[in-house]
Amino acid sequence: MKELITALLAPIAGGRRYWVAAPQKLSDGNPPAKPYLVLNRIDGIIDYHTQGPSGLVESRLQVDVYDVTRWGAEVTVRQVKAILSGYRNGAIRGAFINDERDLPASDAGDVTQLFRISLDLTIHHTE
Repeated sequence: MKELITALLAPIAGGRRYWVAAPQKLSDGNPPAKPYLVLNRIDGIIDYHTQGPSGLVESRLQVDVYDVTRWGAEVTVRQVKAILSGYRNGAIRGAFINDERDLPASDAGDVTQLFRISLDLTIHHTE
C-alpha cells in the first residue's frame, strides 16, 4: 500500500513526499523545497472471517501538506484529494477522506514560516 500511495502522489509537490518525517537537510545540504508531503500510516486493521485473515486491511493514513503560503498549501491539498479521494485500483480497494484540518507547522514556541494542512484517509487494501 505504501509503495502504491507513494507512486500515486509522485506528480504532486514536485515529487517531494516523505514517510514519517521530512529530512532536515537534503544531500546538497539544503532543506527540502516547498511544498512537500509527510505521510504517516496511523494503523492497519486486519480483516478476519471464520476461516482466518481475509487478506484485506483497513489502514488510516495521515497526509500533511507543508508550504510557505496558506494558498500554496490549499492548492496542494486539492491535488492530493483529486488523486486519492475515491481512488480504487489494484491493491487499493477504496480510499476515502475522513477529515481535513489546519494545524501549526511546528510545536508551540517554535518559529516557523510554514503552513500545514492535514488530511486523514481510510484506505481499504489487500495485504
